[in-house]
Amino acid sequence: MPVQEKRIQKDIEAINGFNATPGNGITRLTFSPEYQGAVAYVVDQLKQIGAHISIGPAGNVRGRLDGTVNHGPAVMMGSHLDSVAHGGQFDGVVGVVTAIETARAIAEDTIKHRLPVDVVIFPEEEGSRFSRGLLGSSIWTGQMNPDLLAAVRDDHNISYPEAMTRAGIKVDDERALKPSDIRAMLEVHIEQGAVLEKRGCRIGLVEAIAGIRQLDITITGKADHAGTTPMGERADALQAAARIILAIDKIAGNSGPHAVATVGRITCSPAQVNVIPGRARFSVDVRNSDKVLLESAVDEIARTVADICRERELDYDIDQMAAAEPVALSANIVELLEKNARKRNAAIFKMISGAGHDTALVAGLAEAGMIFVPSRDGRSHCPQEFTPIEDIVLGCEILLDTAIELAA
Repeated sequence: MPVQEKRIQKDIEAINGFNATPGNGITRLTFSPEYQGAVAYVVDQLKQIGAHISIGPAGNVRGRLDGTVNHGPAVMMGSHLDSVAHGGQFDGVVGVVTAIETARAIAEDTIKHRLPVDVVIFPEEEGSRFSRGLLGSSIWTGQMNPDLLAAVRDDHNISYPEAMTRAGIKVDDERALKPSDIRAMLEVHIEQGAVLEKRGCRIGLVEAIAGIRQLDITITGKADHAGTTPMGERADALQAAARIILAIDKIAGNSGPHAVATVGRITCSPAQVNVIPGRARFSVDVRNSDKVLLESAVDEIARTVADICRERELDYDIDQMAAAEPVALSANIVELLEKNARKRNAAIFKMISGAGHDTALVAGLAEAGMIFVPSRDGRSHCPQEFTPIEDIVLGCEILLDTAIELAA
């Protein structure tokens, strides 16, 4: 039985029915009732085709279709279900629903496969709740010590383990992934940019994923009266933060063609109209596919913070919230994906992903590949995010062909 468009569409709609902000984009924070509802839906779909469900460290979910050699490494497919606040319907979801449909097609057609086939869901990919992106995959792949999770807290001071407990999540497989566990990792994802659409291509084959450094910078000065404190005697934390942010824009511009840097969140206190800000805190997200240039940009940002704060006699703290190294994906997998895409007469483009993905961390353990499908107008992380269903189906068909070949 081939991939079925109606089932994929139904899955997308069902998952996005679990949403904390109806009518204002998709908000589905990790371990929230909405998130748990979406996961429960996926688990139910997988159970219907005979998959065995397990919960790994940090709440990673795996649904396994046994192969004829079950002690062998598995072909993994999947993505994430958490979202940014007021995000779109397709980010992460496309990777999960295409993995479900691929598993369905294998099970319903009783396609023989020697190796197990896994559908996986990685929690806290976005970092929207706990401010650390790729958190679930970092723990599962052994790149973050699980003991550190107790210190990871959301804006309500709820720790990651406590949030799991409140959501009723019980880990039944504490083991971290090992290279011997995985034959390959495959992920279908929306592009989140406009490259494919502008080139008239329906499929992107990802050759590399940009590295990421996410920083949390706090500037501490002194809160004073806005009317009585002379300009030369101020320890204004927000003024310093503003100068640092302007400098970050220039640093990124001088760090190569694939470098980007974003300050996406900023707060100050006491946040009063007539009080000089005594404290400013902001995030910095730096990305580049070149590790040397990525590290150089982060170092330059740190020097800039130190110089500006020293000049103004302010204290500062720089905390690295999350990090992912630039990753080259498997040339063998890219070749296999290209072969299967051309069998379906798909116009393809080989590209670098500027967005981070859980697959980048799994790629440190095994061969990995990603299929991109177009995003209309390049929009993502917003309610206007849209990918035509026919492109999602095409991505799923290529995923199915590739998974069958790898698991044979």
